[in-house]
Amino acid sequence: MKFSVVVAAHNEGAQIASALKRLTQISKTSPVELVVVDGGSDDATAAVAADWADHVVLFGSDNRGAQWHAGAEKATGDVLLFLRADAQPPGNWQQALEHFWLTTPADQAAAVGFTVAYGGGAGLRLLSAWSNARVRGGVLGADHGICTTPEIYKAVGGFPPFPELEDYEFSRRLRAHGRIHLLKDRIHAAARRMRSRGPLSYAARRVWSEARFRLGAKPEDLFPERSSR
Repeated sequence: MKFSVVVAAHNEGAQIASALKRLTQISKTSPVELVVVDGGSDDATAAVAADWADHVVLFGSDNRGAQWHAGAEKATGDVLLFLRADAQPPGNWQQALEHFWLTTPADQAAAVGFTVAYGGGAGLRLLSAWSNARVRGGVLGADHGICTTPEIYKAVGGFPPFPELEDYEFSRRLRAHGRIHLLKDRIHAAARRMRSRGPLSYAARRVWSEARFRLGAKPEDLFPERSSR
């Protein structure tokens, strides 16, 4: 089984080398294709990523949904894993995902993600529990690592070109196709936005944005600071 790992990045030059190096070091059991999609960074993100990735796709803007879609179109693996640039998947990520896709009937799975851990502290632990519970309810966030097959990805229409809430809309599309699963293996997320805003404030803003989106608001209107970059 060949894995295509698609990483969406924007101004990650300071840390992307260590992230990609670790990913390469723990990816030993099956063939891996590493695709980094740079969203118009004004630092050395693309140049640094070129030392580690099989493909670096230059995308003109910081739009994670569109970046991941561009990476998916470049990927050639049997399985697609979409990661944030600051995510640290478990050391056994290949074995866990390979076992899942080989043992789960094709008609019983649309996607799978890892159990997320945002770090220590009561607030971040509570946020981790909340985020993991949401996956069981069918909302697979980007921090979990979103894994599906190319066939399913194409069947549901892929990621929408959203700068935010791309994972929420993608989850909706996946749920229409089949069940979303959560693995016990942990993925660690840097949680930079959660730490800067506060875990509870972040969660409240996310829920409010999702509610407004369901009522018809456009993602670029909900997050103008992202859309204006």
